[in-house]
Amino acid sequence: MNTPTKFFATCPKNLEGLLEDELISLGASETKQTVAGVNFTGDLALAYRACLWSRLANRILLPLSTFNAEDADALYDGINKINWLEHLNPEGSLVVDFAGVSEEINNSHFGALRVKDAIVDQIRERTGKRPSIDKEKPDLRVNLYLYHEIATVSVDLSGDSLHRRAYRTCPGAAPLKENLAAAILYRSKWPQLAKLNKPLFDPMCGSGTILIEAAMIAQDYAPGLLRESFGFTSWIKHDRKVWEKLLTEAKVRHKVGKQNFSATICGCDVDLEAISMAESHIASASLEKVVKVTTGEVKYINPAEYHLEQPGIIVTNPPYGERLQDVESLHELYSDFGKALRENFINWEMAMLVGNPDLGKNMGIRSHKSYNFFNGTIPCKLLMFRISPEMFWREYKGEK
Repeated sequence: MNTPTKFFATCPKNLEGLLEDELISLGASETKQTVAGVNFTGDLALAYRACLWSRLANRILLPLSTFNAEDADALYDGINKINWLEHLNPEGSLVVDFAGVSEEINNSHFGALRVKDAIVDQIRERTGKRPSIDKEKPDLRVNLYLYHEIATVSVDLSGDSLHRRAYRTCPGAAPLKENLAAAILYRSKWPQLAKLNKPLFDPMCGSGTILIEAAMIAQDYAPGLLRESFGFTSWIKHDRKVWEKLLTEAKVRHKVGKQNFSATICGCDVDLEAISMAESHIASASLEKVVKVTTGEVKYINPAEYHLEQPGIIVTNPPYGERLQDVESLHELYSDFGKALRENFINWEMAMLVGNPDLGKNMGIRSHKSYNFFNGTIPCKLLMFRISPEMFWREYKGEK
């Protein structure tokens, strides 16, 4: 597959523009954004590179066919027209991910069963052997997207969602997904700041996702390097030589990135359990010498305490409360946070993801820019701040 091939990368909503830029930087051509994804063209090596290097995508799909699926029989027939022996050994394993519904196919589980039946029946009729189903580590992951009776069937080259980097061994109750953390860091210009050796600080670091993603960006550390497998690993058309070359290149880049790295990346959290999880995740990513975390309350944060010798950037995802009583209890947290920022972090930048932007007003600092994101299903805003007296609200400047 050295010839130009069309692929599709999925991502969380509102990350499409960032993902398109990232894919272009990896070598993609003919890119086109759509809702929650980007179409792009390249060879198989580019698709592998996207699986290994994309910090924003969820999945890299290789579309095989698009056809009318007005009912279950048409869905079955459309799947049966594809030669599945080009993608799966007769005694291999598969799983089907089905998304979307139509008037006739209104149950994704039923739709997935029809797709599976069509594949298994075809291979059994041609070889006398029957593939098995494996939901954990299939040889082939098939993706079917149904929209207005139009079905698109693809090979999922990524396998497990790419946001799972394999360093998160003990996820917290409401963790920030890795690709959303990476998007926040891109919007905050962290890649450029890291090259200038500016420090990054997260005073409400939770299980450490923002800090780890920041370190991986700063060290040119491919986000897929820790993963044991991808969707293409047992795919019949997998090109091992191409993949091994890309892996070797990524390892060399990380080695050089570690040598050139000198920025300070650190954080704190009031929750002892969260810090314990952060330390575990940092160790899983082999970043113990790079990322430092400790317990601490936002009301007491001070650059000197964390050996932050020059202004840098604060990137954080504070709690924002989904219930009214939670929101009420957070007013004091944001107020204390703002006071510490105004007193101790003059000339710093800050990027803060909030689900309730009104809470941010308790800090007494005006944001100068914002971006819309989704944290799971929760609509959020990434607020950008310059921590300087001219950005303080009047009452915090001592004015009447």
